[in-house]
Amino acid sequence: MVLSQNRIPSVGIYVKEEFFENTDTPVWTAAYYLRYYLSRVAVSPFEIEKSGGEKGIYIDIAPDYADDEFSLKTENGSLYIKGGRRGVIYGVWDFLESLGCRFFTPECEKIPVIVNLEIPQIDKREKPVMEYRESDYTTLTDEKSLKFASQCRVNGSFHEFPEEFGGYIDYALGVHSFYALVPAFEHYPAHPEYYALYEGERVAGEGKEWQLCLSNPDIVPIAIDNARKILKENPDKKILSVSQNDNWHHCQCEECQRINEEEGSPIGAIIRLTNKIAEALEPEFPDVMFEILPYGYSRPANHKTRPRHNVNIRICASGTCMLHPYDACEDKRLAPPRPDGTKTLFIEDLTAWSDIADRLYVWDYTSNFPLYPMPFPNWRVLKPNLQIMRDNNVRGVFEEANRARGGGVDFNELRTYLLCKLMWNPDCDVDAHRKEFLDYYYGAAAPYLDEYLNVICDNADRLGCHIYYGTIDRYEYLNDECLEQYNKLFDKAEAAVAGDGIRLVRVQRARLSIRFCDVYWHEIIEKGFDTERINQLIVDLRAHGISRLDEWCNLEGTVYGWVRGWNRGVYVHIPFRYQGESLI
Repeated sequence: MVLSQNRIPSVGIYVKEEFFENTDTPVWTAAYYLRYYLSRVAVSPFEIEKSGGEKGIYIDIAPDYADDEFSLKTENGSLYIKGGRRGVIYGVWDFLESLGCRFFTPECEKIPVIVNLEIPQIDKREKPVMEYRESDYTTLTDEKSLKFASQCRVNGSFHEFPEEFGGYIDYALGVHSFYALVPAFEHYPAHPEYYALYEGERVAGEGKEWQLCLSNPDIVPIAIDNARKILKENPDKKILSVSQNDNWHHCQCEECQRINEEEGSPIGAIIRLTNKIAEALEPEFPDVMFEILPYGYSRPANHKTRPRHNVNIRICASGTCMLHPYDACEDKRLAPPRPDGTKTLFIEDLTAWSDIADRLYVWDYTSNFPLYPMPFPNWRVLKPNLQIMRDNNVRGVFEEANRARGGGVDFNELRTYLLCKLMWNPDCDVDAHRKEFLDYYYGAAAPYLDEYLNVICDNADRLGCHIYYGTIDRYEYLNDECLEQYNKLFDKAEAAVAGDGIRLVRVQRARLSIRFCDVYWHEIIEKGFDTERINQLIVDLRAHGISRLDEWCNLEGTVYGWVRGWNRGVYVHIPFRYQGESLI
């Protein structure tokens, strides 16, 4: 099928009249971007027209398709792109990728020039393995990056796609929700018994770390009423989380401990509460899913009470080594204990949840949150872990990331790209995607950076490391000898692109992760306090737009903590409070 010859279009882009007159629809968005990119590929002025009898490219919504499903089909001299509300746009991205287009970052696209543009016969229909796909890398969440986030096929609540991009899967109430279901400011003064007994005291309220006393029956109607109110205020949102607050202070009262022992896990009491809420509200909200977050102390699956059919389990990979695939690591040091003191690996918990839950999501981790710039060598687990999730009936995944507004320095652009490919299809050729990205994004420096990524993984494995998302440890793969090895590779990478300004800047940005390690451990942790080295690192971080080195603390707070002799600036804010990025 010929689309263009000698810069003259051979076909038009056709949409139904209802979409031609209304540009706030996914069909128009799909047509608009198809016109833009085809015009760049063929250097031809393609036009969007109302559907007629002509041969061309037809774009339409398919009511019987899932939201993220699409199809491409050539027939009778025309190309038909159909899909669900997001899928119709995904169909355009897929078609453009078949022409050689690549969407690596919001600012970096590879668009081939094909003056005489002809396509072969196409007949494919596709939908993602994961129904829910989300990550909070800034390149996916910034409102200026909607197009790129759509190209990456993410669809979770961090992305906030307007209707013209097909909308998104949103929560009426997000995770760590006990604070909203039984508000402490409203009930604690008169009813401290509603809140967890921890180390002999019932504590709750702003600035406190608290949980609910889940064995107290009086909290159930309160939680139901508040959940009902939240759902009525958010009629278009179909998930409500019933989940512990973000701390380990679960109730130690006699009845709660009895339930935990009976269930074999602290999650059992949370399931019992959630089941009651889900049962009470199902008649009013039959299409709402009530979600539980097995996280930290509540991660292990229970043995007795099963989640209801309208309850979703979103298990967190907390306390889990991120260097080795889930099913290839026996390290339990940070695994949460059960009431009987035994510990289970994440893979054991995942398979157990897969057996008892009708619906299963995973909350995964991709960075070291106290030290965002620290090299996090999880490159070899990205694919096997997504495949393990798929094989255990996981239907959605959130890849929690470095969400600093200015981005990060640990190859976060590459990691974002690969994770999005894998969330769509865990069996994709991730090595080919990685090579394409490195070759185009870093140019002549790519071979040295690819070697660096391999060497850092090799070193971490050779030196017996296990890496986690919440530590400030200096792992052996970041010892002085290893840092010297990495710096030599970056020397070669910089030399290879010395005359390529854009790619040199990208290499230098990635190298900041190694520079950070050197300065952080020698000048801050070991108290060398070479002020010139510290200051130059901050200057260069700012020059690259880096605004945050720590999940909870902005750059100003980090620097303040360093000069105070702390390893994190966050300690000035106890309990943790998120600091805005005022430098941006």
